[in-house]
Amino acid sequence: MLNPITLEPIPSQFDDTAVLNEAVYGDYYKRLRLLALSIFEWENLPDSMSARFLESCLYWYGKAAIVNDDTLGIINLKCTPSEALNIYGDAIEYHCYSTGYDNTFALDDMVYVRNNLEAVPTDITIQLFAQRLYEAERTIEVNVKAQKTPVIILCDEKQRLTMKNVYQKFDGNEPVIFGKKGLDLDDIKVLRTDAPFVADKLEEYKRNVWSEALSFLGINNIMTEKKERLVTGEVDANNELIDLSAQTMLLTRQLACEQYNKLWGGNISVRQRSYQEIIKRLGGGDNGNIHDGAEKAD
Repeated sequence: MLNPITLEPIPSQFDDTAVLNEAVYGDYYKRLRLLALSIFEWENLPDSMSARFLESCLYWYGKAAIVNDDTLGIINLKCTPSEALNIYGDAIEYHCYSTGYDNTFALDDMVYVRNNLEAVPTDITIQLFAQRLYEAERTIEVNVKAQKTPVIILCDEKQRLTMKNVYQKFDGNEPVIFGKKGLDLDDIKVLRTDAPFVADKLEEYKRNVWSEALSFLGINNIMTEKKERLVTGEVDANNELIDLSAQTMLLTRQLACEQYNKLWGGNISVRQRSYQEIIKRLGGGDNGNIHDGAEKAD
């Protein structure tokens, strides 16, 4: 990109490959994390509770606690189980804490909320999907770049910086490259790599990974280009798989609601949002343009 005033190239923060790699991974990771944090909607929670913090705890740590504090009322917290277990393998008490709060509650006096039946954090799987998407995206970029500049430049070490500058001009689409009079071209060799174009196949692979990630989160996402080729049976089977995936996390949240309502006489509930609801809640756009500033809960 050129500065509109000076017409000089504007340095990009992504000129460094390592920085770009980290940015691409971080972008995919954040998109998927935001989707995961927006799947469920809690209803009729007391004002003293935070649904956002509750989902954050479940996402990062796989578990959370809801307690009735004498001063703060009913609140939700992070928690750590004690070593002593009952006959079903559950801790008999939990250390419940957050910023500025620290207390211990017996299991019978609190609601223990699991992210799933094994209290496994969602973040572990989200990182793996983000890694696969990052690898695919960067490979696509490298493959496309190879079509433009399928060359390897061999030169004397003394000319390394000069040739790097020449390549940057070539990579920047400059129509004419001016070299110094003393530039020795005799010791410079250019080898063609002739890389095959596979970006289209990688793009399809990336869409499949994204679809698999959404299915893991229980989000119905039959890819548009496949709809016409799928028969009713395949659609039903896909929907059932997605529904079962969603149930692994919805089930434990509903159990927590039942325990809460029985223990404190409330009427809280939880439901799964549709994909359209999630996108709308995150500001619109498609699954390639989801951005937000949410960070890890303290």
